[in-house]
Amino acid sequence: MIQPRCMPMTKNLSSKLSILAVMAIVSIQSIAIAAPEPTETETAQPTIASLDAALKQNPQDIDAHLQRGILHAKLQQNIPAILDYTEVIRLDPSHALAYTNRAAAKLNMRDYRGAYLDYTQVIRLLPEKAITYNNRAVARHQLGDCKGAIADLRISAELFRLQGDTSSYERALNNLKVFQRKR
Repeated sequence: MIQPRCMPMTKNLSSKLSILAVMAIVSIQSIAIAAPEPTETETAQPTIASLDAALKQNPQDIDAHLQRGILHAKLQQNIPAILDYTEVIRLDPSHALAYTNRAAAKLNMRDYRGAYLDYTQVIRLLPEKAITYNNRAVARHQLGDCKGAIADLRISAELFRLQGDTSSYERALNNLKVFQRKR
């Protein structure tokens, strides 16, 4: 276990965590940008019950597990969401979106070690995903790894800068300043 080397999270950093959790959700949506436009029959929103039925017929349906996990997460049902994302990962160990979503749910549950491990896996799969470094920095900070958190924020800021995302770059720099002061 990493021994805390940082000061405990303050109210200000607690609000930053909420902002970063929102940014994690935004990153989840941006991974799926390449999805094709749905047809008329596909536009009906699935429900947990309809996905349960689909999974009864085909327990290996990765998309049904993923969609059910997303619905559980929207309802703040983190444990069922994590179980669905874990099943997606079991079926497809390179499913970056499932790791990202599971990490966000673990952050919500204050499972910082689990979130750190999942974000690390996303970074292995998608090393150019700036928001993942940003989110992993939150988990690292909560684990007491200030140096690692600062390193992740620096990488995040640089990737945002290189990708031309000025507002995210500026947010990452602001987060970096906050984390450096708390060292």
